[in-house]
Amino acid sequence: MRRRKIKSESSEEKFKEKFRAVIDNSTSLSMYNEKKKAICIIKKNLAKDYEIEVDASEAPILNKMTETPEPYENSIADLKILEDEVFPLSEAFKNVFGEEKEIELYSIKLAIGGSNTDYVTIREKDLVKYDVEPTLSGLRDFIKENTESILGFLDSEYISEEGNVIYLSCGKKNVSDNIFSLKIIILASLQQRGYFLQQEHKYYGLQLFLVIESRKENDDKLLEFLKELGIDWELIFFRRKLAIHDWTEIECERNSENLKSYLRARYDTLNYFDINNIIRLIVKNQLPFKVADKMASLLYKMKTERALQMHEKKFEQSKFKERMYVDDSVQNYDDKIQAVDEYSLTLKKAEIVAAAKIACAYLGIQIDIKFDRDISTADVLKYQEELTNF
Repeated sequence: MRRRKIKSESSEEKFKEKFRAVIDNSTSLSMYNEKKKAICIIKKNLAKDYEIEVDASEAPILNKMTETPEPYENSIADLKILEDEVFPLSEAFKNVFGEEKEIELYSIKLAIGGSNTDYVTIREKDLVKYDVEPTLSGLRDFIKENTESILGFLDSEYISEEGNVIYLSCGKKNVSDNIFSLKIIILASLQQRGYFLQQEHKYYGLQLFLVIESRKENDDKLLEFLKELGIDWELIFFRRKLAIHDWTEIECERNSENLKSYLRARYDTLNYFDINNIIRLIVKNQLPFKVADKMASLLYKMKTERALQMHEKKFEQSKFKERMYVDDSVQNYDDKIQAVDEYSLTLKKAEIVAAAKIACAYLGIQIDIKFDRDISTADVLKYQEELTNF
């Protein structure tokens, strides 16, 4: 009976499902990999640099009369948020995806008047009536022409189920072949109010979210757009890769059981006996993690190649037997040929010693490998020559 293989994800594969990078003291980037899409979220804390005016609303009375609840505070955000944080996103978007691409305006409420105690509000639908294009570019032009009378922008939507107050919502669908959508949202989360009270000493903490849904996380246009925003994706990826490698190396060198789990997950064709013999040689010679990883990589390739050779040999033998029989009742041997399972093949101890010697030479580690007396030196040299070709 064939031994059942149990595959487990390596720590690196699990880490790829989700990761977060802090860009500066107010900005972070997170990547989430789903089955059929990747979600990139850039979050910026606006509470550190911008003020917001808060006043009591009509919600205590109004919410009893209407089906749609309103927030219990009216709040006006600084217009500089749009000028300094949002409109540059529109320019970067055009630079990467083309001047004809426009980010559509979904929701906003502007305060127009003389002071915070004397103003009226207009929404995105009102802007359309005044022949303003419902895009970020149209909003920018409108604000530029009416700077003196526009005080700021207010809470335009209240999603009571989520506890989110939305100040700006805009986006673009079908951005490119691989990018499904892009959204820009400015909101205040009532769930996180305690954090901003504690950290920023502010009752409301505005946050800007840039959400990009794409077919894959390393799409060229996505990376180009991030660079246009001043986010060095290559540096983030490099730091992340180093962090995973360093963490894995430390944990595997600390405990041989961790190394065993790593090799089992990373090189799934190495069976129980292969890994035990590799660990035994590593521990006996006090070899570092890099050598163990290189050894396993070489032996993994050797088993794959050997399985392929055995399959081809089996195929040739079956074809020869088929030619020896002329009776029509004899079954076609092609139907009986099955791929050789690499997992069922067990490596010889001499092969493992040969892999250790090559790995040490490759990594520049000078050490005289100690191995069991029953292992032939001639066999080790023979397998060293074979492994060198990999």
